[in-house]
Amino acid sequence: MTFPRKGPALVVLATVFMALATVLAAEAVGRSMPFDTAQSVNVNASFRTFLMLPDVSEQTLASTQKRGREFIYRMAGEECAVLKATIAQTCRLTNINVSARIQDHHNKNPLRLYLDGSAQFTITLKTY
Repeated sequence: MTFPRKGPALVVLATVFMALATVLAAEAVGRSMPFDTAQSVNVNASFRTFLMLPDVSEQTLASTQKRGREFIYRMAGEECAVLKATIAQTCRLTNINVSARIQDHHNKNPLRLYLDGSAQFTITLKTY
């Protein structure tokens, strides 16, 4: 491709380049705008633990599951304090899930009750 050295074609080419440079510069400014910290952000946290089961009686399962759920709920309840101490200006728990399952390795290991939890929070970010 050869570029014209003078005349109307050079003027048109220079105008196109100037227009393109202006658009690209405006686009770069639009992308570098600061993040609005007052905007809400969603945060997910996961918690996992296990408890040993001395037996699989209904009473043992019920009480162990209750202790495990209480642990997960406490962890989720304390998460807003962690978020506020680090990145959050405000924090609100919006959802929580807890599940439990028994793990038996065919009598090779003691029975364990595994508990998994997840909690979702809506926060606003601190300004730095």
